[in-house]
Parts: sequence; C-alpha cells; structure tokens
Amino acid sequence: MREAFIKSVRIAAAHEGIAELVVTLEHANGGLSEVCLDQVATAALLDMCQASHAEQLQGHGWHKVRDALAVSMNRFL
Repeated sequence: MREAFIKSVRIAAAHEGIAELVVTLEHANGGLSEVCLDQVATAALLDMCQASHAEQLQGHGWHKVRDALAVSMNRFL
C-alpha cells in the first residue's frame, strides 16, 4: 500500500486575515482529506520538501505534513 501524498495546495484566509496553507492529501484508497497549516508549519513543510513555491509540494508524502505540524506545535513547548 502506498502512503498518502500531497495532491494539491491552496492559500486561504485564516483568523484575522492571516494566510494559511490548505493541503489536500490523497490516500491509497482514493480518499481525500484537507489539513490547514499555519505560517510556521508552512515554512517547515517548504523547507522539508526543499520547495520555494507551494505548487512544488505536490507529490510529497503525508509524513512531511505531519512533521511540519509537529514543528509548529513544538514552538510552544
């Protein structure tokens, strides 16, 4: 079974107009799920994927999204 991957990304307005990245993951069974990333998680994901533009994130594995969310959350520890 292949792992879930980033199918698409888009920019959306979040609380107080701050931009966030919405990542659509495609799972092995064809299902889709969306994950919202704040500015810190977005920067971490771009870095992990060695991407300079959001469109370059497509095709990367879901585990990079998970790790980027962890970076964002760990900043509060």
